[in-house]
Amino acid sequence: MAKNYLQFLRPKSGVSSWLYFVLNAALPILVLVFVRLDLASIAFTLVLLSKWRIFAMRPRYWLPNLRANSVDIFVGLSIVVFMSGTKILLVQLLWTIFFLVWLLWLKPKSSQIFVMIQALLAQIMALIAFYQASPDHAIATGVIAVWLISYLSARHFFGAFEEPYTIQLSAIWGWFAATLTWVLEHWVIIYVTVPQVALIITLVGYILALLYYLHSNEKLKNSVKHQLIGFITILLIIIIAFSDWQAKTI
Repeated sequence: MAKNYLQFLRPKSGVSSWLYFVLNAALPILVLVFVRLDLASIAFTLVLLSKWRIFAMRPRYWLPNLRANSVDIFVGLSIVVFMSGTKILLVQLLWTIFFLVWLLWLKPKSSQIFVMIQALLAQIMALIAFYQASPDHAIATGVIAVWLISYLSARHFFGAFEEPYTIQLSAIWGWFAATLTWVLEHWVIIYVTVPQVALIITLVGYILALLYYLHSNEKLKNSVKHQLIGFITILLIIIIAFSDWQAKTI
């Protein structure tokens, strides 16, 4: 697995380990500095350059390594988008702290729960960031972007489980998200800063992820399953019923 190769490359102790820690801690601070200087393009570049280890192996491993690091890239780029979208220093500092927590604490975790959190966070952040950074994109662009984000997030999610159909299930989830995007992008509906399509994909995805986790660990009871399905159904009905569809049609 690509993740195992990258774990091998990561320094375990000594000066190299401390240098690795310092460089990771410096990245969010540098991103903040460049965003404050209105040099967001450099901040984006720094996030991408921080993943140089993807290409530190033979070319045949580049694609698996890129896929294994996709959620980390999604989170890093999304944070730059969110920080660039505001001039309030306090908000930017909060995103900087979150980035530090992600890099130094959450990202290195490998248990099922933490991998689930990584995948779900990356998906919702990347979806919101995409619509915030590119509000006037073509529908085809939105469909492709949402498919890529959803598919790669699902691949990361299933990587925590011994799932023999990871690729197929991830493809199904990506297809569902892309299809939903194609339908909903005929309307422009934003709740505060969250587009409706991202909200619905997130709600459905979180419930399905929880159901899958409980099922895979033999903790899923019929009563819990019915409650979760009923809960998401009610939420979706509320979202659909109280949306101003006619005013937003394009």
